[in-house]
Amino acid sequence: MEKKIILASSSKRRSYLLEKLGLNFIGMKHRLSVETRFDEKTISIECFVSDLALKKAESLQDDYPDSFIIGSDTVIYFNGKTFGKPKYFRDAVKTLSLLSGKIHYVYTGACLINKNIGVYKTVFDKTLVAIRPLSKEDIVKYLNKHSPMDKAGSYGIQDEGGIIESYLGSFENVLGLCIQKLIPILRESRLI
Repeated sequence: MEKKIILASSSKRRSYLLEKLGLNFIGMKHRLSVETRFDEKTISIECFVSDLALKKAESLQDDYPDSFIIGSDTVIYFNGKTFGKPKYFRDAVKTLSLLSGKIHYVYTGACLINKNIGVYKTVFDKTLVAIRPLSKEDIVKYLNKHSPMDKAGSYGIQDEGGIIESYLGSFENVLGLCIQKLIPILRESRLI
């Protein structure tokens, strides 16, 4: 019998990365309603992103207790603060103005859970990213061409004519799924 797999996300980029693995899954919006705030005095950034991914997956576990659920979340980490998806266009302008000409980290947490058999595994990855220096005009032009609203930090590594100068680490991690870290736990559960 084939194991049912659910991706607790409607992200096309996360779906694309799982499809590349040949994984047969259903993409579904998670039901996480409480936005968690990051406080570096009480939790590490690694635990923070892993916990967000876990909460997304757990939001579906009662409805799908026999299924394997994959959760994931990505945040930008800069000067002790996290940046997720912008709520408004002006938020995206502000975030990119802050990141312009600087280096930051992209952290992605991922998890695999199955309530009925007691599988709760989390992983994370980080990638160092340098954004090229941008004028306000450059930022507005970029944001008008590439919608920032579904992207942590208001940018996408995959965007044509993008704003990334360089990166060190996993491209897929910045895209939204720490696939290299997720593969071993998928193998342990014999999903790939």
